Amino acid sequence: MSDYSKPNQRTEGQTKALAEAASLVINAQHEAVAIVRRAGAELLPEESGWFGRPCGAELEPPPENHRCGCRDYKGDGSEICLRTYIDFTGPELGSGPPRRTCRHLPDEHLET
Repeated sequence: MSDYSKPNQRTEGQTKALAEAASLVINAQHEAVAIVRRAGAELLPEESGWFGRPCGAELEPPPENHRCGCRDYKGDGSEICLRTYIDFTGPELGSGPPRRTCRHLPDEHLET
């Protein structure tokens, strides 16, 4: 089971199982938030994010390896995250920090 937590050591079956589990969690989270909102309540941002917040994937250099700055998975749970964010930990390109699209898979949001 210890190899399961290392993405480069997962079997194809383990990767597929984790992606399926991540999809279930994401969809359940979205439905739970919808239930609360239909009841007329609003959630604080920290109350509505039980999954993959922030994204646990790492970005390649430059400057050096650093965590993805995506704060919340956006997608249907079976595709890459399409949330766009400003990467304040990324390199300054003369016009400020770069704007990125997360593009990580649901199971990458689970990484710790």
